[in-house]
Amino acid sequence: MNFIKDFPNLFQFFGGYFPDSDLDNLTDEDIVSKYVLQHFLNNDYKKIEELIVDIERLINGIDSYWVEVGDEANRYFENSQDALRWLNMIKVELDKL
Repeated sequence: MNFIKDFPNLFQFFGGYFPDSDLDNLTDEDIVSKYVLQHFLNNDYKKIEELIVDIERLINGIDSYWVEVGDEANRYFENSQDALRWLNMIKVELDKL
């Protein structure tokens, strides 16, 4: 299994938005809002929809990818359930907007 190949949208999202959030003093919810706003302003709703689909797929296969999710998003997860809670929070935030 290859996270980058299987979830290219999430790879870009996690790597592009999460690693520096601590330095910018942003919460994970702030990061999701920033991502959604940027794509709304560019009328790129499809990108957000694709991200939600990928998150749902990843949630269903989290046991195989939880370490990579942590690496790419610069987060530490003790186990797959910890990563799953985080992904569900991200999905809830995406669904709000």
